[in-house]
Amino acid sequence: ESSRNKCKKFRKTPPNPQTRKSLKALYPRDRGVSVTLHGDDLHGDEIHFGPKTDDSVGFWNEFSLIEDFQDSNDNITFSSKFPGCGLVELDRYAPLLPEDRKTDIVFSVKDFIFSFEPSSWRFDVSEELNGCHQVVDFTDDTTGAPHIVAKSNVAMYVNEVGHNIDLVENVCSLEKPRSVYYYASIGTPMKKGETVELLVNYKEGYESMRVRRGYGKANLLGVKSDNDDYSRVQRNLAERISFEDSIKSYREDEVGSVIDFLENRVWDGIVSATSCLSLESAKNKCDVIRQIIARRRLDWTSRILGSHYSVVGRGGSHKEARHDEADSTFKVGMVVYVNNWMEAEDPRPPYSGVATVNNVFRDKFDRICLGVSLPGGKSICCVPEGVISEPTEDDFVEAPRRMHSNWLKWKREESHPQKRESRQLVLEKMRWDSSHFRNLLSCNQSSSDMHSRIMDSLRWEVSEELLYLLVKDNRLHHPLNDRHWCPISMRLLTRSLHVVADNIIPTHERKESSYEDVLSACAEKLLVILREATEAVRNILALDKEEAKENFLRYLAFHEKSVSECGTEQSSRYYLKAESEVTPHVSVEDCSKGQTTLDENFYLIHQVLFVTHALASLIDWNNFNNRGEGIYSFEKACQIAAIDLDLARRLQTEKSRSWKPLIFLPL
Repeated sequence: ESSRNKCKKFRKTPPNPQTRKSLKALYPRDRGVSVTLHGDDLHGDEIHFGPKTDDSVGFWNEFSLIEDFQDSNDNITFSSKFPGCGLVELDRYAPLLPEDRKTDIVFSVKDFIFSFEPSSWRFDVSEELNGCHQVVDFTDDTTGAPHIVAKSNVAMYVNEVGHNIDLVENVCSLEKPRSVYYYASIGTPMKKGETVELLVNYKEGYESMRVRRGYGKANLLGVKSDNDDYSRVQRNLAERISFEDSIKSYREDEVGSVIDFLENRVWDGIVSATSCLSLESAKNKCDVIRQIIARRRLDWTSRILGSHYSVVGRGGSHKEARHDEADSTFKVGMVVYVNNWMEAEDPRPPYSGVATVNNVFRDKFDRICLGVSLPGGKSICCVPEGVISEPTEDDFVEAPRRMHSNWLKWKREESHPQKRESRQLVLEKMRWDSSHFRNLLSCNQSSSDMHSRIMDSLRWEVSEELLYLLVKDNRLHHPLNDRHWCPISMRLLTRSLHVVADNIIPTHERKESSYEDVLSACAEKLLVILREATEAVRNILALDKEEAKENFLRYLAFHEKSVSECGTEQSSRYYLKAESEVTPHVSVEDCSKGQTTLDENFYLIHQVLFVTHALASLIDWNNFNNRGEGIYSFEKACQIAAIDLDLARRLQTEKSRSWKPLIFLPL
């Protein structure tokens, strides 16, 4: 029911007079001040005000709780569809702080560093920022999680409907050029005390995040969320490759803005959070683990940024200077200030003002002189270097705007070499420090849960870096994809990646170990894993019992899915690689009945040996240990796996025989 039924009488309130609004007094140059008028009967609406008492209500004190309202049960309901009602403004979603506004370039780097958590809270707005596409969000620049101001706002707690048909969207967003606001639209009337979950629809732009969290359309067809290690790594690997391609497209000033952001907004907070303190006492352990991963990703990102920054900044912004120009303080194209000079034979009065250098030369007295162009298209052919100085901001009051812009641009370009050097030092500071990590783990030995979570997260992070190198150099295609690799092969790769990762991020200092001992131990573990995988393949192929064989054959099977045009799954089958060239693919059921023979060499060489060798080829094995024995080689791997070396050589590609090492294991 409407609240009017509870009111004894309805009074029409007068309009708000203009004099009650903010008044402005205008002065020259349009400078205004706020003015408030004081006195009796200034506005002409004073007669409408009621007496201000303890029971007076209303903007004008026009109602009395005792006289104007009758006691009754509170049966008022609210709906946005009722006459006089509408949308309820919840809050501004973002930005809530000045630093919540970022260019898309800066945000993408922050998003990658914090494991794509900020993407959960981003909104794109139409207004540009520094000439780039602008993104707003409310995540902290040191954790990637919502900051304390966002946690005090209602908008953060609005959930998403996703593809659940049982959930009804009741929140809409109003996107302004710079900000986003949330409004609630209540369709079904609600009584006092009733609650409803606030739900918004982020539409298709949020689909990738839905899939990561397990409620996207692809998840309905069997695609796993980020809780599955293999699925998460494959997504992150694709994002890492795309991220590097994006960085390589940045201009020098864009790379500089990213480095400045990392130094001023990210680095100190991550260092402080991951210092050698007990992480068990941290308020949010997920944030701390994300920050440890962020510290590792800063190492990887800083190397990519540093490499590209050296390329885009190589050679500077100016052409190679001529001999005369090299001797002069002033260069061609530079904006300078001429101090009261004009050539003797020129009838014009002496000139004082800004000018642009056209050329630098030596006159007949071997003095350095400059030819300059003046505002308005005029010029002076010969100006001695001694009467020229660098301009200041005040010298451009009456100068053309374009000349002022050129001067500012030149100043920025002149400072690039110094900035470039300092920024490279900043990137060097962000390199991964193994000794710091060992100290961090030693401070948390008592917490076995926290210790294992940190190690597991870092193992997978370093594994992603290794897979990135394998894919980028075309040494391994579609890693951990069950359509291309059987479970035994994926398990082999996972165990091997973790062995190498444990050597890249050692948990203890190897004081008594030489570099050769470290390499030998790593190679030995890789070869043991290789031997176990080949034995597993041979044992499965040797099974006779039909039921047991069908169960174990799935460890050699590939998973293929076909999806219809409408997006629903048509079929899902597991198949094996047969020896026959006529029917190379055979189902698990048919193979278990003994109707075909599997290609043993394909599994042993392509699915096992080549996987181990691709990963091992990344490491510089230094050829021999201190006993003169080969630490790792393709021949040694074939010997351990009992695989015919000549056959493996014939199946090996020409490029794989000349792979160069890309990483060095730290001591």
